[in-house]
Amino acid sequence: MDRIFKKSIAIFLILFILGCKKDEKPISNNNHNTLISDARSLIRQNCNILIDSVEQFDPPLPNGKKVMPKLTIGLMDSIPKRDLSLRMGRSDGDTFAEFKLEKADLINFRSPYKLNLVKVKKEDTNILLVTFSELSIKGNHAFVVVKKVRGIGMITNTYYFRKENGKWVFTKKELDNMG
Repeated sequence: MDRIFKKSIAIFLILFILGCKKDEKPISNNNHNTLISDARSLIRQNCNILIDSVEQFDPPLPNGKKVMPKLTIGLMDSIPKRDLSLRMGRSDGDTFAEFKLEKADLINFRSPYKLNLVKVKKEDTNILLVTFSELSIKGNHAFVVVKKVRGIGMITNTYYFRKENGKWVFTKKELDNMG
């Protein structure tokens, strides 16, 4: 009887673990290409919004100096897979884009700051490192998490968009983390 009980518990645990496993459906190639195309158009149309508030990372002017050289923005050249540690209350039904950024994706960027695509994180205090992650598009709604880091200063925001007449329109920005 004790042996049957132990087997029953083992079978129950196995079924429970299998039942909890997330049912991930592979994205078809056409859907993946559409997702990447939509993600690129969102970034192209809104890169100035996504890379905003850069001046808050400018170094303070030393006494007697009138002009300080501007920071360089180092934008990580790829949007990584979804970081499960950043869950931040997101829906499990969201579809996340993962791709490498190209210079053409930033053609509309207008700023007095110089922008470079970078492959690796650099520990340079004159570079503001910007990372796009958690880029999700679900129907006509999208969001992207943007992290900006310079030295020990950091800010993470989530930007929300809605697609109207084929254009991605910015709707709101939420502060996720600051340090």
